[in-house]
Amino acid sequence: MGIAAGRGMRDADRVSSPDAALLARFVAAFKRGIEREVAAMRASSDGFELPLAGGEPLDAHRYAFELADAGERLATGSECTLRSPRGEQRVTIERCEDGRLTVSSEAGIDLAARPLVLVVAPWFLYDRLVQALDELDADRHPVSLALALFGKRPARRAAAALRCDHAALNPSQRAAVQLCSDSELAFVWGPPGTGKTQALTHVVEELLAQDRRILLASTTNGAIDQVLAKLAVRPWFAAAVQTGALVRLGRSDEDTFGAELADVAGRLQGAHRGAIDRLRARIAEVEPILARGDRLLADATAASAPQQSLFAAPAGLRPAALASVFPSGLADAVARRPAAAQTAALRLRLARLTRLRGLARDRIAHHTAQVRDLEDQIVGRARVVMSTLSNAYLSPLMKAQRFDVLIAEEAGMATLPALFCAASLCRDKAIMVGDPRQLPPIVHARDEVVQRAIGRSVFDVTIPDPARSDVVAMLDIQYRMHPVIGELVGRLFYDGRLRHGADPARAGAICARAPYPGLPLVVVDTAAMTACQRSAKGASRVNPGSAELTADLARDAVIAGAASVAVITPYAAQARDIRRQLAARRVADAVECATIHRFQGRECDVVILDLVDAAPMRPGLLLSGGPRSDAAQLLNVSLSRARGKLILVADVGYFEAHAPGSAVTAILGEAGRSGARIGADRAPER
Repeated sequence: MGIAAGRGMRDADRVSSPDAALLARFVAAFKRGIEREVAAMRASSDGFELPLAGGEPLDAHRYAFELADAGERLATGSECTLRSPRGEQRVTIERCEDGRLTVSSEAGIDLAARPLVLVVAPWFLYDRLVQALDELDADRHPVSLALALFGKRPARRAAAALRCDHAALNPSQRAAVQLCSDSELAFVWGPPGTGKTQALTHVVEELLAQDRRILLASTTNGAIDQVLAKLAVRPWFAAAVQTGALVRLGRSDEDTFGAELADVAGRLQGAHRGAIDRLRARIAEVEPILARGDRLLADATAASAPQQSLFAAPAGLRPAALASVFPSGLADAVARRPAAAQTAALRLRLARLTRLRGLARDRIAHHTAQVRDLEDQIVGRARVVMSTLSNAYLSPLMKAQRFDVLIAEEAGMATLPALFCAASLCRDKAIMVGDPRQLPPIVHARDEVVQRAIGRSVFDVTIPDPARSDVVAMLDIQYRMHPVIGELVGRLFYDGRLRHGADPARAGAICARAPYPGLPLVVVDTAAMTACQRSAKGASRVNPGSAELTADLARDAVIAGAASVAVITPYAAQARDIRRQLAARRVADAVECATIHRFQGRECDVVILDLVDAAPMRPGLLLSGGPRSDAAQLLNVSLSRARGKLILVADVGYFEAHAPGSAVTAILGEAGRSGARIGADRAPER
C-alpha cells in the first residue's frame, strides 16, 4: 500500500453562531476547571527550580547539561521552562541519569547566557492549554467535530467498502476498522491484550487509502512509540518516512525509525545541519580560549599598573601562557614584545575572537531559521503527523495545521480540554482508542468543577454505556494473559465478554516456574502478619513486612528464569522501600518496581501486586472505591499486566472487614476462588 498524494489544505468552513456559542461555553467551563486544578497544584508545592551547569549542544535541537541532584523529580518526556537572562523557553526532558540531563528545544539554547535554570512547574502545560483554548475561533477552526466528539450533535455515518486487506485481523478488530471508516465518530474499546495497537495500524492504512490526512495523538510518548513500532513493519512505511509523508513530533529514547521531524529535516536539508554543527564546534573551540584570554588580560593589566613596581619595567606574559590564546607562531612573536604591547595584542585577539563567536551565533540563528521553515513545510505536507496531545497545542508548527481525522490513542487518559483542542484541528472524523475501564485522566483537585471539566474520561462524557453504543467497537479476544488470569479480568471488569487467545505454550511455561510452580494466579494472604504506616516523608504509605515478602517473591521469580518481572504497588513510598529490598537481594536490575500509573500499556511475564494497606490504618482512598471507581480502574491495570503469573500480596481479612463493598475485596475474593489462596507462612523462605 502507498500513501496517496495530498488533497491540499482546505479552508475550514465557517460555522453557525450556535456552534460559536457552544464553543464559548466549553472554553469557559474548561478554563474554570483548569484554574481550580492549577490552584490545587500550586498549593501542593510541587514546583521547583534546578540550576544547570556546563552545556553541550548535541545537535540543532538537543542539549546536555550537568545536574548535581535531581533525585526522582524529573520525568522523561515532561515539559519544563528554561530560564536565562535572555528570557524563558520551553524544553522537553529527554533523559536524566548519572548527573547528566538531556533536553530538547524547538528554539536554539544560548549556552553563553548564564545562569541557566530549569523551572519544573507541573502547571506549565495547563497555562499553555488555556492560551490554546483562548485562541480557538469558530471561524478559523473546524470546531464542529469537537462538538460532535463531546456529544453536542449526532455523528454522521455512511457505510462503504473497505479499500485495504485486513484479513490478518480477527472479526472484532475488522469491525473496528469498518466503524472507523464509516462513522464520523468512533470509539475503539480495547481491553488489555486485545491488540488495539495492531487494529489501530490497520485503521491508519485504511484512512490513508481513502486519502485522509491524520493527526495521531496520545497522552504519552510511550504510546506514540508503540504505534510507530507497529507501523514500521508495514510495507509502505519506509517510503512514507523517507519522503516525509509520516512524521513524528517530539523526541524519544526508543527507535523512531527515522520518523522524527529532526531526522526527516536532516535528510532533506543536510547542508544546514552540517553548517550548524560546524559553527557550534567552532564556538566550542573559541569559548575556552576567550576564558583563558580574559584571565591573562586581568593578569597583564595588574602587572603593568604603576604601583606594582617603582623601579623595574613591568614583567611580560610568559610564552606558555600566551600559547594558550594565540596560535603557536604568533604566541612566540607576542612574547618578545614589551608588556604594554602584549596587553594591546591580547585585547585585539580577544576582540577578534568575540566577533567571530558573535558571527557564528548569527549564522547558527540563520541556519536554524532555515531548518525551522523547512520543518514547517514538512509538517504541512505530511499525511500522518504523530504527536502527544500537549505538543498538538504547544508546538508552533501545529498552529496552522488542519487534518481530516483525529486518532487519539489512550483517549481515556486524556484530559478533556486537550482532546477538544486536538479535535478542533480536524474536520471529518474523531476516533478515540482506549479502555474506559482503565486509568482516567490524572488530576490533583477533588473539586467537582475540576472533576467534570478535566477529570472525566471522554468515554464517560460521550458514551457512558459503551456496551450499548453504536459508535463503539469492542475488541474481544485477549492475547496476553494466561486464561485463568484473563478470565478473572474479563469477569471483574468486562462483563465476561473477553475471549482468550493467548499462546498456551508461552503462558504455561511462565506459569510452571517459581514462585508457586504451576499456579498462574495466587493470593498470598498476610493475615494480620504485617502493619501499615505513614511514610517518614509525607502522606504516602509503607508496609515493611509486605515489602520484604514481595521482594522475596520477585527474587524467586528472577532466579527461576522469568524474562520480565514487575512489582506494582499503589504507593510511591512502598515502591521505594521495595526497590531498596530488591537491591539488597541483588535483583534490582531484573525487576521493575513502580506505582500503578507507570505500567499502563505494559506487560510482563510475572506481576506481583503488593496492596500494602493493613492495620492499624484504615484502607486508603486509592483502594477503597467500589466496582466502577477509580480504584477499580487502577486495579484492572495492575492485574492485566501479567502474561503467565499473577501474585497478589494482601491482608485479605483486613479488606473484608474494613472495605466490604470495595473493588479490592471483590478482586481478592474472585482471585482466591479462581486461583490459589496461600498463607504468608507458606511463602518462600526469607
